[in-house]
Amino acid sequence: MSPEPRDDKSEYVSDEYGETEVVEDKAGQRENEIGRINGIVWLLLGIVEVIIGMRVVLKLLAANPDNAFASFIYRVARVFVWPFFGLVAEPTSNGSVFEVGSIIAMAVYLLIAWGITRLIYLVMMPSRVRHVRTVNKH
Repeated sequence: MSPEPRDDKSEYVSDEYGETEVVEDKAGQRENEIGRINGIVWLLLGIVEVIIGMRVVLKLLAANPDNAFASFIYRVARVFVWPFFGLVAEPTSNGSVFEVGSIIAMAVYLLIAWGITRLIYLVMMPSRVRHVRTVNKH
């Protein structure tokens, strides 16, 4: 009875003598690593986008900046949006502010994350030639 294949695309086969042959797919393992790294990049982007998006909504609703939650969101998001302050005019009406700079920041961070994931893919992706190593274990 042979064990089930694992996530690393290795295959385990037992022959009639009880020997186990292990086939390791290094390219498959590398693809898994790339997927995990890119997943982390997209997760971090998602967190940043949610924080900035919450800032945009709170500003549109003219949320009280003295409120603990609104103050927290404004402080955290400020780290990400300060390079875009004053880039364009921000329309206001009855205390509501439409922060166009924050929307631009969201788009820029999306493009940066996409570029990082493409760069990771290009640098780390193995060639189409598969290198497979077979090891006999007794």
